[in-house]
Order: sequence, then structure tokens, then C-alpha cells
Amino acid sequence: MKLNGNHHLLLVNAPAPNVVEAHYDTPVFPRTSLAFLAGYVRDHLPGITISVLDCKFDRLNEQIAIEKILKMKPTIIGFTAMTNEVKSCAKLCSKIKEKMDFKSIIGGVHYSALPEQTLREFPCFDYGVAGEGEEALLSLLNCLTENKEINISGVGYLKEDKFCGSSERQLLQNQNDVFPAWDMFRAGKDYMLQTARGCPFTCEFCMNPGGRKVRSQSVEHIVNELKWLVENKAPKTVYFGDEIFTVDQQRIIKLCDAMIEAGLHKKLSWRCQTHVNCLNEKLVMKMKQANCSLVGLGIETGDESLLKSIGKGTDKKKVNDAIKLLNKYDLKYSTFFILGQANETYETAKETVNFAVELNPMEPVFGLMVPYPGTKVWDMANRNEGGFKLLSKDWDVYNKQIGNAMSFEGIKRSQLERMQFLAYVKVFLYNYRFKDFIKFCLKYRSVGLAIIFKQFHFFTKSR
Repeated sequence: MKLNGNHHLLLVNAPAPNVVEAHYDTPVFPRTSLAFLAGYVRDHLPGITISVLDCKFDRLNEQIAIEKILKMKPTIIGFTAMTNEVKSCAKLCSKIKEKMDFKSIIGGVHYSALPEQTLREFPCFDYGVAGEGEEALLSLLNCLTENKEINISGVGYLKEDKFCGSSERQLLQNQNDVFPAWDMFRAGKDYMLQTARGCPFTCEFCMNPGGRKVRSQSVEHIVNELKWLVENKAPKTVYFGDEIFTVDQQRIIKLCDAMIEAGLHKKLSWRCQTHVNCLNEKLVMKMKQANCSLVGLGIETGDESLLKSIGKGTDKKKVNDAIKLLNKYDLKYSTFFILGQANETYETAKETVNFAVELNPMEPVFGLMVPYPGTKVWDMANRNEGGFKLLSKDWDVYNKQIGNAMSFEGIKRSQLERMQFLAYVKVFLYNYRFKDFIKFCLKYRSVGLAIIFKQFHFFTKSR
């Protein structure tokens, strides 16, 4: 297809074929990456029409999504996909291509990890954008709309069955150079903001798509975005999606002060995730004053030897010290654990569950290890190292709650799944939090039912 005349870019978050994890499959907030991309292109390429279609946020099924897209008649469609989303994303793209001619672009962490393989596996995608897509997408759009030769860092494509272009990940250095296009979405109950990209830690289960160097927005930029949201969208809660929100502790103290000065702490609550090494008393006190309602902590495992080996840079004492500090200021916390670490055994997994009970988080989260492409775990599973064995490259099963992408040498997967199920029960019931348990079950009932169904299937199959 040769593009001529007016151009219309549509950015799409494809619908989920099944609701497994409601937080991801039917979110109460619009997709942050689409807002960033739309805002950046609008600011830097005013001659193109831009639209967004967030099917998950708007609760659109595939058929309705297709009907809407056909009515919009875009000339270029950009899709975003994590690993467990890429198949449904490609399916939607293929069905639209049967009815309409357009140029298709795939972005997101899955393509960033497997650029050439993704384009070969899903030929419906004409181009791929690796890494943070703002600058690469803008350059690609300029080439497509002006019919220029494409030679752009971070952009790949197939030509006569040969992979061309670049698989290098693009990173946006100036984080103040983009203001998300939240106005293109309907109002959300909550919003996910990204105030910094990158993470200095080297966890083996994480792809670290933003690189090791942390690039942050200014406090002024963040406050302006929060003010705009409060005035125009009136959200109840804001989630800061930074990998390690408090990695620059002085910056967050300044942000808390600025939020309090602007009165934002009286208009919304906020949540974040961070590392136990990145908390101190003054910071926690300021966060509480600025109306932080929940801090997410990636603990991962309760076994000391595994904590040393997975690249977290922490130990159980540091975890306990952080929890004591949060409890001192009555700042609630959630904890994230992964069952199925490298060389996991029944005893080490049991240590993790017991540690979670001891920490008694407001919201415990137990996932099963997933060998996401681009991670050290992916490489290990492909080489049958660390007790990992890859079972499938069906991207639909790359789900940390009920997926089945790999097995473990030191413990049966069925044992891990039962421990995962019982872990949720133990954290609440062993701490006599019966009402919280009921609330938690209602909030995450789709995941719970899926886990229960999987356990029922296992027991009936083993009889």
C-alpha cells in the first residue's frame, strides 16, 4: 500500500479474548503507552490525524472493535502488545486487513524482545518499533507519509523475507518532552502515570525495557499533569507506574511537598511500587502526608539463598526493616512474590509463603514464574538451566497467575499451583483477617475462579 493524501494514525490496545486478570484485561484506567504515543505524535507531527482505541479500557470485544476501526478508516494502525497479548493483537490486525488496506505497526515489550521472530510469526504486522516508541514512531510516520526509504533506529520490517532495519531499542532521553494525550480517552476512575523510565536493578525475571539508567520527569511536569487530570477527569486514584518510584528519594520528597502545596493530596490518593532499599523515614512520612494509600514491594521470595541469587540486592532483614517503617506511619503495602524461582524446591517455596504470612500485606500477590522473552529466565529456560524447562511458545499461556509456559525440576508445577492457591488463603486467615479475605476474593474473583478451576481440573485428572 502506498500512502497518499491525508493520513490517519490509529493507536490500538486490542481486546482481551478472555478476562483472566481484571486489572489488566478490564482496567479502570486507559493504556498509558497509547496516551504517551498519541501525545508525542500530536505535538511533533500536527499534519496527521490521530485517534486511540483502547478496547480493554472501553470493554470492546473483537467484533465491535473491528466495526469501529472500519468506520474510522485509518491509513496507519499502531498496535501495542505484551507477550500474552500479542496473539490476540495479531488476530485483530489480520481480520481488519481482510476488509481494509492500511499500514500496520507493532510495538511493546514482546516485539522489543523478539523483533524479527515477531514479524515472521505474525506477517500481518508491516513494521515493528522496539523500545520506547515515541521518537521511532514519529520517524516512521514521517517516512510512511512522505513515502521515504525507512532506515530508522528501533524500526524493523521484512523485505523479500529478509529482516531489515534495526532491532535496537529506542529510549526517550527527555522525559519532559511528552505530555500524555489523556483527552483522547473517556474519563477513567483511575490513571496510570509514568514519571520515570528505567530501573537500576538486574532481576533475572525482568526484561527491564527502560534500561538501567533512570530518566525522570521534573516535579513541575508531574504536578502539571496531576492538576490537568484533577481538573478535567477527576480520578479517584493515580497509580505511579515507575519501576522503582522512589529510586531518587529526594525527588519524591520534593514531589510530595509540591502535591501538598498544590492541594492535590486532598483531591486524590495515589499508589506506587518501589524497592525496599529505596525507602527512608523522612520519605515514608512525606508520602503518607501527600495521601499515598499503598506501596507495592517486589519481595519475590522468602528464601535467603534465593534472594541473593536473583539480583534483587536485598535480604529478609532489609524487607522487614522496610515493612516496620511503613507500619510506623500506617502506610499500607502490597507484596509481590514469584513462586518458581531458579532452583526452587518445595521447602524454598514454603519459606516464601510463610514469609508472606509474617509480613501480612494488605494485598498479597503470588505469581508463578513466567519465562518472558528478553529476560535471563527466558534464556535459562531455553537452555534447561536453573531447574527450568520451557514447555510452550504459545504466547497465550504466558500468564503469571494461571499460565503454563514452563516446568520446574525441583518442584512439580502442580505443587506450585496448589501452594499459590493456598498462599492467598493463609495470608488472610492465619492473620485473622476474615473480612479482608472476603473483600480480596470479590475484588480478584476472576483470577481466583481461574485458579480454582485449574486446581479442580488437576484433581479430577489425577483421580
